[in-house]
Amino acid sequence: MSKQAVQLTANEQRIMQILIQGKTNKAIAHQLHTTEGTIETSLHRIYTKLNVDNRVSATLAYLALEPTQHARDA
Repeated sequence: MSKQAVQLTANEQRIMQILIQGKTNKAIAHQLHTTEGTIETSLHRIYTKLNVDNRVSATLAYLALEPTQHARDA
């Protein structure tokens, strides 16, 4: 994964901030007032951008990004 190549949208960053807390897709959807389907679609896009295939790998990849990528929402 190339750190500089990864650009998550603000919404994707919000999803990742909740995901790294260990929340389920249902809990993420509830917190963001959206549907589980929307979260699943967003996670698929995030996985593609981070070049991973599961939420654990996505969490590790996200935390390895430059702090400016995720510090805003912390």
